[in-house]
Amino acid sequence: MSAGPAIALVGGGPRGVSLLERLVSALAELPEHDATRVDVYLIDDVEVGAGRVWRTDQTRELCMNTLADAVTLFTDESVQMAGTVRPGPTLYEWAILAAHAEAPDDRTAEIVAAIPEPRRAGFAEAPVREGFVADYRDELAALRPESHPSRSLYGEYIAWALARVMRVAPGGVTVHPRIGRVTAIVERGGRQVLQLTDAEGDASEITVDSVVLATGWLANQPTAEESALAASVSARPDLVWVAPGNPVDQDLSRVPPGEDVIIRGLGMGFFDTVTLLTLSRGGRFVTDAASPGGLRYEASGAEPILWATSPRGVPYRAKTLYGSLPPRSPQRNLRALLDAGVSRPIDVEGLLWPAIRKDAFEAYYETLHRVRPEALTGSLDDLREAIASDAGDADSLATAVAPYVANSSDLFDLTAALDPSNRSFADREEFNAWVADFLADDLREAERGADSPLKAALWSIGSARQPVSLAGAFGGFDAATRRGAFGRLLSIGGMFGSGPPAFRNRQLLALHAAGIVRFLGPRPALSITDAGFRVVSGQIPDAETTARTLIDAWMHMHDAGSSADPLVRSLTDAGRLRVFQVADRDGELGATGGIDIDPDTGLLVRADGSLDPAVHVAGIPVDEVVHDTIISPMPGTNPTMLRETDRVARSAVRIALRAASVSPTVSLARSSA
Repeated sequence: MSAGPAIALVGGGPRGVSLLERLVSALAELPEHDATRVDVYLIDDVEVGAGRVWRTDQTRELCMNTLADAVTLFTDESVQMAGTVRPGPTLYEWAILAAHAEAPDDRTAEIVAAIPEPRRAGFAEAPVREGFVADYRDELAALRPESHPSRSLYGEYIAWALARVMRVAPGGVTVHPRIGRVTAIVERGGRQVLQLTDAEGDASEITVDSVVLATGWLANQPTAEESALAASVSARPDLVWVAPGNPVDQDLSRVPPGEDVIIRGLGMGFFDTVTLLTLSRGGRFVTDAASPGGLRYEASGAEPILWATSPRGVPYRAKTLYGSLPPRSPQRNLRALLDAGVSRPIDVEGLLWPAIRKDAFEAYYETLHRVRPEALTGSLDDLREAIASDAGDADSLATAVAPYVANSSDLFDLTAALDPSNRSFADREEFNAWVADFLADDLREAERGADSPLKAALWSIGSARQPVSLAGAFGGFDAATRRGAFGRLLSIGGMFGSGPPAFRNRQLLALHAAGIVRFLGPRPALSITDAGFRVVSGQIPDAETTARTLIDAWMHMHDAGSSADPLVRSLTDAGRLRVFQVADRDGELGATGGIDIDPDTGLLVRADGSLDPAVHVAGIPVDEVVHDTIISPMPGTNPTMLRETDRVARSAVRIALRAASVSPTVSLARSSA
């Protein structure tokens, strides 16, 4: 038991390490005569300083969906917070600095010289793990600012950030990394007792004064369909069902080679699963200019035949190849509305969606005019005015701009972009040919970079998620809007703005040409027959497949009301945690999936509406409350995560010092949410 103030951070991934960095920064603000011994416990059940998703022992085939130079764990002057700015390198800068320190060459020297000095100084505060550069030599040699790093490389960056924090911590601060799963927190003698279970099942306790839960993705109780599937599979040993989850944690070894396999979901989980069932099973991609996407797949023979489906029936669109970090979308109409202030509950359907559509049309035609001015018959200013004065429906906007476009082939078809498979197909073969063409066309647009009008329009819609989400934080949307217009923005924006790296869709085209991946059709209906799992797409006459294996390739968002996590359940049962609720249009309260917290501190709101005295929550479990918590921090963007970790860490420090009767002479001021 700690004699002085003690703090526990539950979750040792990027958010936990950022919380520790902000906590140490806050403690360093105290004058020397206020210094006291503080113990900080950083707890993770997989890997402290990487966490489950980014753990460093996973296959290098799995990559981040974020660009190398767009990821940081360190604050800069853009972050609106009460704490002290302590710069550090981005993931890309850190990797190049590490490579240069071990084996300098002209390339790394030029890159290092361009890194801002405060970030270089931050790098110098802790050594890189011995052997790191040798272990990642090939990836480091190919790394560019716009690369998609391996997830394990990000894990190494997080681990180094942890080592740096521990080295620069004030003398009285001791960090205790612990491996274990926190299953409960109980109040005892005015302190918080964390009950842990390790991998061997042994129990232990840690006693602290304040706690921050930064647990990341947490499991939910099975849905009704999942319970039915589990029951069916348990009674049918011939069937294999891979339940939703993080692909690297799913047991894909049970997926048989050579057999038909149904895979539901065509987002990021799909691409990870396909990678693990092809490249990780010995297949390889070979450059071949004559093949679709410029690649040919050479099978190992250990792959299954994947029949892929989803409600839309088409994979997410590829990320645009800008050759740099993505540009900031202007979004003039949307930002003007939000800057002027909108009343709550926010009318996303009637107020914000028209502005979002107008911005997409503006982005499309401004890009078209820049690339091919002759494509427009009138002035760009007149076209902008036509867009601005329109009501903002997709059809009316299309009508408004048509007189200004010389060729109908240059018109922006937003309706088709929103639901590209909403058309008739004669049979499954026609649908598969259409999907292959869709992917190839989208890749060609991605390769145009900033010169693609279509990608500019879709990026505008994808980028709208953040400002709309932040405007609606802490109850800005009613329950109907969450289910409808806001939920639709998140879904559509994900398809447009959170798609895979372009090389993944090139690989997918090669797998399709090799017969490894086939597409079943949109809007699938699942049943179980004597022959196995049967999926039918009502949109395509012969789109029916039966297989003995079903893979659900997605991860559920955390739902506090149906959480399977023992810690969340124990806090709920104790009345220390409640689900965040919002009013519906009939005045009744509706539950969200988020955990209710205080906006200024991150402290739990208890069942009776009071604030918990010690336990905070940050990150994914409060995404439906705070919004925008999942996105990794980007430098220079005032990222939500770094503002969150600063204010929550300062609250944890205040509570721990007060509980231990330490009264600093300077106040650790609160920062706004």
